[in-house]
Amino acid sequence: MFDALQQDLQELGLERPLGSLVKGDPLACLPETPIGQAFESMDRTGLGSVVVVNTFLVPVGILTRYDLIRRVILPRRDLSTPIAEVMTTNIKVAVAHMTVMEAMLLMASHGIRHLPVIESGRLRGVVSESDLMAYQRQSLRSLSASVSKAGDIGSLARIQTDVRRLAARLLSDGLSATAVARLVSHLNDATTRRVIELVSGKHSQSLQQVRWCWLALGSEGREEQTIATDQDNALIFESTGDPGMESKELHESLMAFAVDVNQGLADAGFPLCKGGVMARYPKWCRSQSEWRAVLLDWFKRPTPEKILDAHIFFDFRALAGEAQLAESLRDWLTQEVRAQPVFLRGLAQDALRSRVGELPRPVFFTALARWFRKKGLRGDWLSPAHLDIKRDATAPVVAWTRVLSVVRGVSATSTDGRLQGLEAEGTLQRSESQALREAFDLAQRYRLRAQLAGTDNPNELALDPLSLHEVEQLTHALDVLANLRGAVSLDLRLT
Repeated sequence: MFDALQQDLQELGLERPLGSLVKGDPLACLPETPIGQAFESMDRTGLGSVVVVNTFLVPVGILTRYDLIRRVILPRRDLSTPIAEVMTTNIKVAVAHMTVMEAMLLMASHGIRHLPVIESGRLRGVVSESDLMAYQRQSLRSLSASVSKAGDIGSLARIQTDVRRLAARLLSDGLSATAVARLVSHLNDATTRRVIELVSGKHSQSLQQVRWCWLALGSEGREEQTIATDQDNALIFESTGDPGMESKELHESLMAFAVDVNQGLADAGFPLCKGGVMARYPKWCRSQSEWRAVLLDWFKRPTPEKILDAHIFFDFRALAGEAQLAESLRDWLTQEVRAQPVFLRGLAQDALRSRVGELPRPVFFTALARWFRKKGLRGDWLSPAHLDIKRDATAPVVAWTRVLSVVRGVSATSTDGRLQGLEAEGTLQRSESQALREAFDLAQRYRLRAQLAGTDNPNELALDPLSLHEVEQLTHALDVLANLRGAVSLDLRLT
């Protein structure tokens, strides 16, 4: 299964090492090089950028064709000016083993067209947007730019159609579901930030009184956002004035801000959470000290409701505002929760109530059930026609992986990142982690496929349209994922 998938991804090229795209020697110069000399080299080679390096070949700056008018021509710089005076500093660089998809995300996040590539700390080459973007009309950077420049919520809503179309194309072209979900989450992150920018002017006075951070929870927090999704978010804040200023008025003003953000997101295509997990409610809008007190209360008195809240909140990730607030809370949580055996046991027991579904073996039963259904007869007693891919595949694994990561002090929030972290700290063998990551990716792929089909239940996967080989692959993946339940039971001695 994995070999075939890897071959597809290699042919697509988005998960190949970035270093494999680097061709020839890069155009580089020292900081003291005159800009006239640099321009001659760019003209001679036809390259659109020159990387400025120190004597150890470590990149310290870059100058591109796009910089010339604003930095050289309009200021009428003398061509003898050292390039160090006009170059871009504090540049973003990529390492050679980074994937093409990761480079796309990096370029899109920072709005850059040229990316120096280093290996062993030294410049190896440069990749440009044209090197990376096989999808020019709906490239990730293009969509990110459209989101960041959207003038109103209606424009953001229209862009979601393009996001859906891009996700469908990448998935059909063979890109891993994990990468597609990260891509969708990245664009949804950008949409949330833009909504916050559009509504924050109305609340500028109250926002100036606090340091705040908008938190993504749930699938967005895990960077596993699929196509059909509602909102899960929270707010954390800290007064910039009197420490005792965490008053009722301050809470109310922040919740008023959150109400507008939540409604803006709903208008942009992300429905309000039916369960009320949104920053507009007091339960999910708290100061730094309040969040710590609430978490300690969850630890000391782990009722079923508090356990459920913990599952939701533990996937939090900073989206906008001051990320340091979220990072500080994450560091505190990672250390504190490991000393709470009663809570951890309750969290694990709750997660273990879920089970991964099963499909019949051998696939002969599937073929026979399909024959019955074609004849208008009931065949589900032999093999089901549908599978709830969230309830019976991805959701249990998300919960089990979360529990193991909390117990073992793994701070990653994505399921894939958590599995890698559990491998790094020794809970999972490399072969176990790899098999689980592949199986989870396949389940996510089918979940995305179900959602793109546009049925009433976005998580209901129709099994009859799948080939028997695909059913066999899915059956094997479910078997692999089910094994993780035993690892949680064994790790917390719940067998």
